[in-house]
Amino acid sequence: MIAALLYTGAALALLMVRAAVGRQQAESPVQRRDLAPLVGLTVLGGIVGPLCLVQGLTLLSAGSASLLLNLEAVFTMLIAMLIGREHLSRNGLIAAPLILAGAVFLSEGSLGGTTVQGGLLIGAACLAWGIDNNLSQRLSLRNPLQISLLKALGASVPMLLLAMGLGQRFPAGPTLLAALAIGAVGYGLSIWLDLLALRELGAAREAMVFATAPFVGVVFAVLVLREDFTIPQALASLLMVVGVGVLIRDDHTHRHHHAALRHAHRHHHGSAGGNPHHSHDHREDELPTQGARGGFWHAHEHLHEPIDHEHPHVSDAHHRHSH
Repeated sequence: MIAALLYTGAALALLMVRAAVGRQQAESPVQRRDLAPLVGLTVLGGIVGPLCLVQGLTLLSAGSASLLLNLEAVFTMLIAMLIGREHLSRNGLIAAPLILAGAVFLSEGSLGGTTVQGGLLIGAACLAWGIDNNLSQRLSLRNPLQISLLKALGASVPMLLLAMGLGQRFPAGPTLLAALAIGAVGYGLSIWLDLLALRELGAAREAMVFATAPFVGVVFAVLVLREDFTIPQALASLLMVVGVGVLIRDDHTHRHHHAALRHAHRHHHGSAGGNPHHSHDHREDELPTQGARGGFWHAHEHLHEPIDHEHPHVSDAHHRHSH
């Protein structure tokens, strides 16, 4: 029931965002061929992940669970590199083991009973979200707000039906409102903003930035929930901080080739110069109805001409070349 309410809060928040800004965004809508990855990320990220998370939280402290959530970054990077053909430099390959070592060290000395079970549940949630992140990155050129809302609705409704079918009741008013509020911010707005980041960074590098989130959880657990900050947590935090610091310093520049590519997504046309990938011509109905001196954003199907050039880049949808 708690997992269902988290995504119900997410859906409510995203509906309000859509009402406020949805029509102002020129985005490429979800298409029929996007259905399979959309179902996959909804089931794994919207149902399996939250169910494992809330079960694991009953067996671990909030601080320990927050640190273990760094495993999501490791799983995301490994899947992106091994399956998604994304590239990480030497810095990224150094940082991933440091973050993983911090998560492993966190459970050292307490390998029995509920701690191991709780750690495995959090790890399973992180694996589900790692797959979710990579599927989401593949869809990030579509309308992120639309994908987020479909995911939230697709996760909340089945979990609500399951909870009620198992005889579970809605919690008392304060707990109900708290779950909806946490879901609105920590799931709804978070998923939408994360999809925007996946579009710009690729899944592997998105994981670098997202890996900072558990440290906020630890600080909250210590300062607000008044949990103890233990020595294992401190040492694990140190390893993870170093790992995230190495990731943030990652830079990638070299001469590379772009083959011809035709697809649809939101892109910008500047008044002069601009992105060489988007120097294509337009039909009259693809241009803004009003003048745009500083350039304009819009979405339509277009052709990327072959080009060779050198610039800093990440493994986004336009840079999946070999190295």
